[in-house]
Amino acid sequence: MTAPISHPKIAHELLESTKTTQQDSLHEYLRIIGRHRYSILAITLLFGVLGALSAALEVPIFRATSTLLIDRENVRFTASQETYGQGQQNYEYLQTQYEILKTRPLAENVVEKIGVDRVLASLNRKSKLSLSSIIPWANKGQTAPTEKSARERLAVGIVQSSVRVDPVRNSQLVKLSFEVADPELAAILANQLGDSYIENTLDARLQMINKANSWLEVKSTDLKKNVDIAEARVLAFLVANNISADGEDTMGAQTVQMLMPRVAEARAERLNRESIYQQIISARKSNQLKTVFSLVNSEGVARARDAYAKAQQNVADLAGRYGAAHPKMRSATSEEALALTNFNNALSGAADAEVRAYENARNIEQQMQSQLSSAQSSVQGGNRKSIELSRLQREFDANKLIYQKFQNQQKETDQLTDFRTTNARVVEQATPSGLPISPDTKRSIAGAAILGLLLSVLLAFVLEHLDSTIKTAEDVEKHLQLPVLGLVPQLKLAKDENAMLYFLNHSKTAFSESIRTVRTGILLSTLDKQHRRILVTSSVPGEGKTTLSLNLAQAMSQMSKVLLIDADLRRPTVARAFGDGKPQFGLSQFISGEAKISECVHQLEGSNTYIMTAGIIPPNPLELLSSQKFSEALDNLGKVFEYIVIDCAPALAVSDALVLSRLVDGVIYVIRSDQTPYQAAQSGVKRLRRVDAPLLGVVINRVGEHSHGYGYGRYSYYADGYQPHYGYYGENAKKTGK
Repeated sequence: MTAPISHPKIAHELLESTKTTQQDSLHEYLRIIGRHRYSILAITLLFGVLGALSAALEVPIFRATSTLLIDRENVRFTASQETYGQGQQNYEYLQTQYEILKTRPLAENVVEKIGVDRVLASLNRKSKLSLSSIIPWANKGQTAPTEKSARERLAVGIVQSSVRVDPVRNSQLVKLSFEVADPELAAILANQLGDSYIENTLDARLQMINKANSWLEVKSTDLKKNVDIAEARVLAFLVANNISADGEDTMGAQTVQMLMPRVAEARAERLNRESIYQQIISARKSNQLKTVFSLVNSEGVARARDAYAKAQQNVADLAGRYGAAHPKMRSATSEEALALTNFNNALSGAADAEVRAYENARNIEQQMQSQLSSAQSSVQGGNRKSIELSRLQREFDANKLIYQKFQNQQKETDQLTDFRTTNARVVEQATPSGLPISPDTKRSIAGAAILGLLLSVLLAFVLEHLDSTIKTAEDVEKHLQLPVLGLVPQLKLAKDENAMLYFLNHSKTAFSESIRTVRTGILLSTLDKQHRRILVTSSVPGEGKTTLSLNLAQAMSQMSKVLLIDADLRRPTVARAFGDGKPQFGLSQFISGEAKISECVHQLEGSNTYIMTAGIIPPNPLELLSSQKFSEALDNLGKVFEYIVIDCAPALAVSDALVLSRLVDGVIYVIRSDQTPYQAAQSGVKRLRRVDAPLLGVVINRVGEHSHGYGYGRYSYYADGYQPHYGYYGENAKKTGK
């Protein structure tokens, strides 16, 4: 078992880590909800509308309630309630009555009194806005059946399913309620159920009284026979034994009472002597009588022991002055031997006396026990007849008492035969209600909306769990193990605005600031080596790598001379940035020697950025990019330009990126936020790593400002904070909704 953490610093760090994890989880949940907030809101509103429509389609239901008093202290029809199970607790009794109110016999009685047609009439009531007005066959099969037995069963089922029994707390009152489509029928049902319950209680009580009376008559006859038989047995026993009913052997009983304490005293004396006796027997076997405490401390043995001790002391005193042959020394030794002999004789005599005392006590106990047994036998022999007589007399008295009790009960039931009473009465009659209790439109809408909210939130979490696209920097670090150079927001362009020249035209926007962040990340990725040749690629087409390449080149041209090469010789797109003024020659002509560098390179107006388009698409682009001429062309261009940004085809589509990665100083991998699956990105990065491509990091492109809960806009407060120093920072972005 792991020992508890006692170090306060470690415990504090663990506590802070737990709090951070909980906060991150909460933020993640809020992010998911914010990401799908419009879908959640739409589903919630849809369910609310469905709830309102459902409430409009429902048939109005009315409730009528009567109040019934059920008294626990009902009239008893016998002298003993326990005989007929009337001793149950008040709570159990009332619960039983509540369940009786819901039984089928009562429902059948109510239907019989009101009428089947009157009960079934509530089925034909429709709401103002019914399904039949929208779908002609919607109410098909909802009419009452035509067979009499089926109609009765249906009516009884309606009564049973519509009744509500609600006890009033801390009272004997109970509310009987019916909820049906007809307000008058609801009141009639509530009142009739109470009346039927009272009538049913009276009938059940009278039936029980009649049954009890019949049973008491039969039982009384049997009991009278038992009394007569018991009385005859008593008389026969008295006559046969010629004794009186109260005769007793009092002398024998007195003798037994006198001997019992004497036997107890003799037993106690024997037990006391027996303990010393056992010690003496054990000590004699080991010749150690002097270890028996009671013998050594007896009066005679104690004197002999003291005399022996004094003789030992005298020998010890003379031994220091005289030798063993000295007359005084020999006299003292003789006295010591005599004293030891006297001590042993006294000890043995005391032991013999204790043994005799034990044997005497045992004999006395046996004699007293024999006398007591003889006296008890005499008493038992004299009392057997009295005991048998007492048993017969008790049997006669018991039978007589039971017979008298049943006689009294029979008289009471005879008196109650014509007495009709009940334990229930109606306190308040039910009246028709003018307002329906359902449908509750507000509650239906609220309940449906809450259900829609819960389902939509659950759906959002399920979709989020199934979503495998990359959205955040944490996803990149988790799945690709690469640093994030920057997050580029989604552009919202005006009409006819060119996204590839956005940095040049809007240098003070959040998008332009994110491009500068990417530029800074590239420059600081390796301080010891300058990345002059930079390759930009992605997993699949449509992730915005060309737009990023052009704007990144414009950002880097603020520091030095930059050339952008469109090396995507399969689907070139850089030439779109120039419109009608695009150059006629490009990369393919420059490598083949058909055109000079001045004819293939085009400078963006107002910047230090130069662009070389793809030119004419060759029949085999990969062969052109992997040729020695292309490598020499890059070397020659590197003498003219400080930085070269190469836009190439996606890494998963073709192998162009793998070839070009060997000729550059760094590779930037572009991922479109919320579009690129991490599996595709993993495959592209894996291909580049196989050829030892110098991966600098990942740029997450087209990040939504507010959508999906990932928000690039949460960083916009930086722009607001810089306004006092850099003017109205982000003005153009605000005008275009960035």
